[in-house]
Amino acid sequence: MEGSSRWLVFLVLISLLSLFFFPSTSYASSTWLKFFRKDAVLNTYLRAYAVANDKLWVGTYGDGVVVYDGANTKVFNSKNSNTNANRKDGLISDLVTCLAVDSLGNRVWIGTNEGVSTCNLDGTEWNRYTDQNGLPNNVVRDIAIDDKGKVWVGTPSGLACFDGTEWKTYNSSNGLYEDSVHSVTANNGMIWVATVGGSISRFDGTGWKVFMHY
Repeated sequence: MEGSSRWLVFLVLISLLSLFFFPSTSYASSTWLKFFRKDAVLNTYLRAYAVANDKLWVGTYGDGVVVYDGANTKVFNSKNSNTNANRKDGLISDLVTCLAVDSLGNRVWIGTNEGVSTCNLDGTEWNRYTDQNGLPNNVVRDIAIDDKGKVWVGTPSGLACFDGTEWKTYNSSNGLYEDSVHSVTANNGMIWVATVGGSISRFDGTGWKVFMHY
């Protein structure tokens, strides 16, 4: 039995080493492999991803957003995405928590630990939003886009909805069972919200219904 355990440990180590030295995605660029391998083995790098026009947008924990088009990678971070040195409108933080693509508005929405940033699909035009603009909390846990193009942002202090002009907050005082939102999903005109405490609520456009809570 002891000998079998040793062989099992040996095989696991060989398998892990093979991911580093013989990655299955060898067709990709060396830059892309660095991001892929680090997440696959250590589960510490990639935070979120979204696909738009055959481009993969990858959010990382500390290095901003990496865009991969099948052949090349491009990095957007808090230093290189601003319009100019005098205008701080680019990626608001390099600690990315979530990503969502607005197919109607042709924009990517990026949640971070310091607010929300959004850009066009080329990454050439940016905007950012914080609690100074209407978010209930700058820590963003999830983002969803509904079929009308409204942006729904989950935070520890409630759910925020952006209609293109202004933000509206939903929390335990006006529909949610509790404030600390964990995840948000838009499906068939409905907004589903799960909270850290275990509740699930649904918004149908006019009112909220609580389906589960503890």
